[in-house]
Amino acid sequence: MTFSVQDVSVSYPTSRGWVQAVRNVDLQIRPGELVGLAGESGSGKSTLVLAATRVLKAPAVSVTGRVEIMGQDVFAWSDKELRAQRWQTFSFVTQSAMNALNPVMRVRAQMHDAMRAHDPHYQKAKADKRCEEVLRIVEVPAAKLDSYPHQLSGGQRQRMVIALALLLQPQLVIMDEPTTALDVVAQREIIALIRRLQRELGFAVLLITHDLSLLLEVADAVTVMYGGRVMESGRSHELLRKASHPYSRALIHSFPPLHGAMQRQEGIPGTPPDMLNPPLGCPFAARCVMATKECGEQMPPLTRYGDRLVACHHVSEQDFQGAGVIV
Repeated sequence: MTFSVQDVSVSYPTSRGWVQAVRNVDLQIRPGELVGLAGESGSGKSTLVLAATRVLKAPAVSVTGRVEIMGQDVFAWSDKELRAQRWQTFSFVTQSAMNALNPVMRVRAQMHDAMRAHDPHYQKAKADKRCEEVLRIVEVPAAKLDSYPHQLSGGQRQRMVIALALLLQPQLVIMDEPTTALDVVAQREIIALIRRLQRELGFAVLLITHDLSLLLEVADAVTVMYGGRVMESGRSHELLRKASHPYSRALIHSFPPLHGAMQRQEGIPGTPPDMLNPPLGCPFAARCVMATKECGEQMPPLTRYGDRLVACHHVSEQDFQGAGVIV
């Protein structure tokens, strides 16, 4: 297993109490797999990953559970070991990646800084060769290495950040909303690039986005989060054929598909729950057209149906008969 999150919960202290941002989440990524993490803003996607990779630290945050990357316990690493593992074992393409580059340094210097920090055998000539190599991989001319970020287009800056993430050949690349602020054409190009690189180079990808319809097109497996919990998880082709949780279906209908005929899009009424005082039952109950009294009083367990996990009181094995899932 490349990346394994087991029963992870994350809370933030505030003047009004603890915000329960993530609650008892499990997530697994196999070697060479592209897994999507979907949900609205505030559902806990980024918090889960940042806490699991120890970007968020106490006392600003409380984290429980277990996280493994390439079979190693992330929470057992010393600060020195954690620094050594970043960018070599796993790397990031952060949210708002177009602004992640240092505006007063040329791209070449920023790439050399990363290699100098992590490669004990750093040599300038060797580093230059590797920089040019990763730029060819992401389809950017090598001449752009000596550019400042403001001299690059939005798509080029996005590709540069992806090149930085691939610089030291990590086994896992975490991408948080990698197409934010790009136009539709550039978004499509970046997603196609990510998928091609992942297949050719064999690294695993965790792709975080609110666009579930996109993930169902490109990911091998998808986990849907809401209110800090997992609502549904399974292979993408199964969810595309028949998403079972009402929230998953609502997300799919909120975004246009990448292919096929035009469809009427529908928003999701209401707002996400207050995580200072999370609901006793299903966090989606207040916005769900199928909700009953039981939904508001008791959190449905995350139940396995074949290869699918669903947390909903109104889903049963009968819903999966004929849907391509063995129950």
